[in-house]
Amino acid sequence: MTRIDIQQAADEHFSRVHRAALVLTGNPWDADDLAQETFLVAARQQHKFEGRSSLYTWLYGILLNLDRRERRRIGTHYRKLKLLSLRDPNSTTSTPPADSPVVAAEWKSSLWSYVAQLPDGQQKALVLRFSEYLRYDEIAEVLQCPLGTVKSRIFHGLAALKTMLADDKEIRQLPPFPAEDIHHAI
Repeated sequence: MTRIDIQQAADEHFSRVHRAALVLTGNPWDADDLAQETFLVAARQQHKFEGRSSLYTWLYGILLNLDRRERRRIGTHYRKLKLLSLRDPNSTTSTPPADSPVVAAEWKSSLWSYVAQLPDGQQKALVLRFSEYLRYDEIAEVLQCPLGTVKSRIFHGLAALKTMLADDKEIRQLPPFPAEDIHHAI
């Protein structure tokens, strides 16, 4: 068992955990709550950290478990679907939950709004790979699944995104893939 300093962990990793939470939730308020809850759980369960993985990998595992539990509690992607249903930029029927309309509009038009529409496994794998730049083996550790499953989820997630974006006028292409992704996709 490895003893961890929660304050030091928060100082070093909070911004990365918060960024992942923002991608997962789609709005800053929920991201703040999720990131803070991640470190509260880590403080309460620090005795469970055995040091077999890196600290940030363990923290991401906590983050993903909390996100999964919250989505189950409120219904599958209720908040995300509500935000995504506001596709018409001239619509005034609802105000997106964000610090400003600009932040909400940017998220809705971003590639991450499309990622949010993917199945849970593909979504999490893509977030960890392209938002957090984790290696495939680290993603497998966080998601607690085989490496081949991670490769498959990323491959199928990217293929689904390509299909979704085929008719979109604003986003015409996916960002260039790191060499590791090209190698695993072949």
